[in-house]
Amino acid sequence: MVRVFGEKVKLLIVVAVVLLGVCGSGQAGAAERIGLVPVKNIKVDGLFWGKKLAVYKAGTIPHSWQYMGWDLRALKHANGIKVQGDLNGTWGEANLYKFMETCGHSLGMFADAELEKRMDEIIVLIAGAQRPDGYVHAYITNSGKPAWDRDFLDGSHDGYVLGHMIEAAVEYYANTGKKAFLDIACRAARQAYEEFLGPKGVPGFCGHAELEMALVELYRVVPDKRFLDLAKAFVEWRGQGKVKPAGPTPRAYFQDEAPLRQQKSLDGHAVRAIFFATGVADLAVETGDCDYRLASNRFWDSVTLRRMYITGSIGPRKEHEAFGEDYELPNDGYCESCGACGLADFAQRMFMLEGRAECGDVLERVLYNAILHGISLNGTTSYYQNPLSDKDNPRYNSWVCCPPNLSRTLFQVGRYAYGYSEDDIYVNLYVGGRCVVPLKRGGVELTMKTDYPWDGRVKIGVKDASAGRFSVHLRMPGWCRKAELKLNGKAVEPIPVGEKGYIILDRVWHRDDSIELNMEMPVVRIEAHPNVKSCVGKVALQRGPIVYGFEGLDNDGDVDIELGADPQFGVEHKPDMLGGITIVRGQSATGKGFTAIPFYAFANRAKSRQEVWVVQRGVKPNDRWWLGELYRPVEKVD
Repeated sequence: MVRVFGEKVKLLIVVAVVLLGVCGSGQAGAAERIGLVPVKNIKVDGLFWGKKLAVYKAGTIPHSWQYMGWDLRALKHANGIKVQGDLNGTWGEANLYKFMETCGHSLGMFADAELEKRMDEIIVLIAGAQRPDGYVHAYITNSGKPAWDRDFLDGSHDGYVLGHMIEAAVEYYANTGKKAFLDIACRAARQAYEEFLGPKGVPGFCGHAELEMALVELYRVVPDKRFLDLAKAFVEWRGQGKVKPAGPTPRAYFQDEAPLRQQKSLDGHAVRAIFFATGVADLAVETGDCDYRLASNRFWDSVTLRRMYITGSIGPRKEHEAFGEDYELPNDGYCESCGACGLADFAQRMFMLEGRAECGDVLERVLYNAILHGISLNGTTSYYQNPLSDKDNPRYNSWVCCPPNLSRTLFQVGRYAYGYSEDDIYVNLYVGGRCVVPLKRGGVELTMKTDYPWDGRVKIGVKDASAGRFSVHLRMPGWCRKAELKLNGKAVEPIPVGEKGYIILDRVWHRDDSIELNMEMPVVRIEAHPNVKSCVGKVALQRGPIVYGFEGLDNDGDVDIELGADPQFGVEHKPDMLGGITIVRGQSATGKGFTAIPFYAFANRAKSRQEVWVVQRGVKPNDRWWLGELYRPVEKVD
């Protein structure tokens, strides 16, 4: 925080220094640029994520096929094949591509010849549905509607569907090496370029952001400058009157109320907005453009410091499924699952852009809480909405958009865990397994053993260190207040935490070197910023990255719990409960015992009430400076 004491000269100097620090001198050099480790380079195992990915592979993917019927019929119809049954709608095809991306990630980790065969058969259908000019959207072809309808760009979803197709194609190529799907995606992207930026192109953009970030991802694999230019155009045309409104919906819903450089906060439809912000961050990473970087940071601060639930959910308003005002975070808010998935990707891109551990903190928060809450423990039912206060709301199969978004996100946990630059390895998530990091001077194989998030002990082994000297950056979680670090069995004191929040170990590494990080995991009471009116006088429980809550099934139906000064917290791991969880026990202010379970495990049994925030006797808003925090541990309870 910089204090300015009034002189105009000092103010100008401060502004210049801040801008120089944020923007630098353009695109980051190769040594500074952070990339992501391919999914196929990572093997996930262990008590937590190993079990969950096995469930998604054995349960979620087979279960999802039954919801692909209308999209597959639409593709066949577009190929001239006679079909029976309903065809898809304007946005439905995106679900097929999200599911195909899920399958692509799965194939990177689990060999499955039958799944790969089914994917290749669908890719043949997509190729057959592609028009000579490259455009492909079975719904538009089958309905006879115009492609990129200028009278309905707000609602047509052409770009949304294309964006998800591109992402599926990129991941299928990355994990199988097969180019047919990627070639289809490139042809479709080039058709879009001609539509908007070619000699006869007319400016505009799809009302549902998604294509922006997909084009940048495609550019990273196939460096055709047209892809990057089109992504930039879609961002720059916002707020310029380039799209004919299809109805009375406010332009902020489409992130079209003002030009990018005038947008001070992230507003409108939460999913569209977070996808848009991710696309802006992608462009900042790829171009080094100062304005894109500044906008990305404005959006990041808007969301994470003022508009994010403690679980990582976003979007409290049912009307327009939208962000609210700053600190508008009612506990019964809307909280669409797709918004949480989008925040995970935005956090990942902000990590690539800024290299800050706080980005990993947000990624971890949303992944372990909001995203996991969206999908059932058996991987076959889901939630569209994820409120923190709920009652008798069973899980169901609402195949609107969220289920395949959840699965494609969860299958990326290994890639979320790691990053690298020329001489640096970043560990953002503590996920058991092994990973081969492709440093410039050679691959480095790391192994990780941990029972995280139930236990804070992590052991990382260097099994192949052919790259010689490099730095290992371990994220010091924002929730961690005390930790111990050992290198080859010897204590490292003080722990070398850098200014961006990472423990940095820079040395010449040898085979079988080991790192041990032991993070204490007490149960902590968390308070919200006093401007979050729904949480005044209340606390939430958190242990490590896991946000806890109270379900009536464990508390004689009563979740209206009041905590006293000393709830006498105790923890117990229950391997046979709700897929294996650690529970928190304690005593209320009246001396009655209570049990809290992870928020993500809510609603996996019978109907019941659930609450995250409960009354804390003796706690009230205080004027201790919040330093930009939205949530923090309670300092004192009277």
